[in-house]
Amino acid sequence: MKELLEKYDVPAPRYTSYPTVPFWSETPTPDQWIASLQKTLNAPDTSWSMYLHIPFCESLCTFCGCNTSITRNHKHEVPYVNHILREWGLYTSKVPEFLKSPLKEIHLGGGTPTFLSPESLKLLLEPLLNSVVKDKDFEAAIEV
Repeated sequence: MKELLEKYDVPAPRYTSYPTVPFWSETPTPDQWIASLQKTLNAPDTSWSMYLHIPFCESLCTFCGCNTSITRNHKHEVPYVNHILREWGLYTSKVPEFLKSPLKEIHLGGGTPTFLSPESLKLLLEPLLNSVVKDKDFEAAIEV
């Protein structure tokens, strides 16, 4: 047991960035970023995944290392959802390939996405999921 603890008790990057932060080597310009997305999404048999960060929590978990906003004010929900949808519109206007290449996975994380009411989750997910082609093996996940 001691050997396992010594082997795995090492600092590691957060799992939410791919590639993980230590492997980032440069900052692309907006044009380079868009060209890279278009090239990737136009490749044969390409699918993609989406992560949506919902930063709100009513209380802070003792283990949390995420970018969160602790609040019990649910009036933040709809404006935040509208910002995400506006950003999605900006992406799809610059990279329409997102609407054609199959979405394989969507993951809602945070904070806690269950901070959002059912109505706000519907407001967020319906336009996104109705605008894309879903992969035949499409998966959705949510952190709670």
